[in-house]
Amino acid sequence: MSTESPSFNLKAVVRETGIKAETLRAWERRYGIPRPARSSGGHRLYSRRDIDTLRWLKQRRLEGLSISRAAERWQTLESEGRDPLQEQEIASDQYFYGNLWSEAALVEGGESDFVDDQVTAACSEWTSACTGFDEFGAQRILTQAFARFPVETVCIHVLCSGLRQLGEEWHADRVTTQQVSFATSQAMQRIKVLLGACPPPTRPGLVLMACPHGEHHTFGLALLQLILKRKGFGTVFLGENLSLSEMEVTLSRIRPDLVVLVSQQLRSAGNLMEMSELINRQSVPVAFGGRIFNLSEVIRRNVPGNFLGPDLLQAGSRVESLLAIPGHLASTAPPINRFEDLISSYRAHLHRISALVLNSERGTPLEWARLGRPSYSINSAMMSALRLGDPTLVSLEAEWISTFLESRSIPLAMLEDYLNLGISAVQTVLGVEGYPIVSMLETLGRDVRQCYSER
Repeated sequence: MSTESPSFNLKAVVRETGIKAETLRAWERRYGIPRPARSSGGHRLYSRRDIDTLRWLKQRRLEGLSISRAAERWQTLESEGRDPLQEQEIASDQYFYGNLWSEAALVEGGESDFVDDQVTAACSEWTSACTGFDEFGAQRILTQAFARFPVETVCIHVLCSGLRQLGEEWHADRVTTQQVSFATSQAMQRIKVLLGACPPPTRPGLVLMACPHGEHHTFGLALLQLILKRKGFGTVFLGENLSLSEMEVTLSRIRPDLVVLVSQQLRSAGNLMEMSELINRQSVPVAFGGRIFNLSEVIRRNVPGNFLGPDLLQAGSRVESLLAIPGHLASTAPPINRFEDLISSYRAHLHRISALVLNSERGTPLEWARLGRPSYSINSAMMSALRLGDPTLVSLEAEWISTFLESRSIPLAMLEDYLNLGISAVQTVLGVEGYPIVSMLETLGRDVRQCYSER
């Protein structure tokens, strides 16, 4: 049997690796490792290589590495064309603490684990200060960290890791929106200070940077801007939630050598694809990245542009390579989307479909209000999946929705009623034409139930 053949269910993997199911799901969600297939019933299916990968990560943890650093090692080895499972000796930690930015080696020999602990501790202290709204404490911790470690180390392993952890804590309803917003504000302020300290560009190449409509997570993009400016490139940062018309106007006024687009979620990935198509029509090269592209090769294939890789280190180097080849356009034309008419029809009738759901005898406006975020996520994810040409992509939202519901004590039955009402409304309004949307709603309900059963 091939090591790539997905044939082990979640329980079998837990038994073979000794890693808890919730830990496996967290690693998959945070780092995109491993990437299990799905059965026709929505169950995770792992290959023998997936199991070996998990054992590799577990061994790195036993050697003293944090899981984030272990995952980073795996991804770096893969980006170099090396098979991590065949590597007998792992590079020292100094490689992962700034060498890619030509920084001096941080540590040597046995000090690496000690430094790893120090960076992890700084991240923990900073997030604690932020959740306590301790502005001066948070600033003091960062000032001390920047005095001891390379700039990129602190930005990636303290700020970026800290914000990711707080995002997951919010998702699990353990911290508030205000606490996450405060931490994000503190992190962005520090990035702006670092950007302001960068010298003028010293190398040819102007990079235009933006998040498409529907994407509000800009910290990763801002951090990539810092990396590029420290490499000597010029950048223009447009920020979050950019519409197609806004991008078109910008391209009429400046002529960048490369446009970098970032999406973290399925619901904005379809908008990124459309923006990439627009930019390509202007004969401007496009590069893209973000969490959602790390999770799905299908999505990566459908975007007409150059994938930046799974992490910021690789992204900075990839941009540098693309700028060294002027006018490097995507080699493949975007596929014809067979769902364009359905998307237009659904949008035209969305108010009527929503009214049928909200005015039904089942549920009340107050109850449906509790499903506000999942409802928005479902609708946006479905449209994005259709624009990307693959309705099955909607399954990527199941884990997020199930955790959101469970952490906020929202009954699964409420979501199931909502989805069933949506199915009925789509069938009433769109008829046979709406079958792909009906199928997505059915798939999502099944996958969310499966996530519940795996907990």
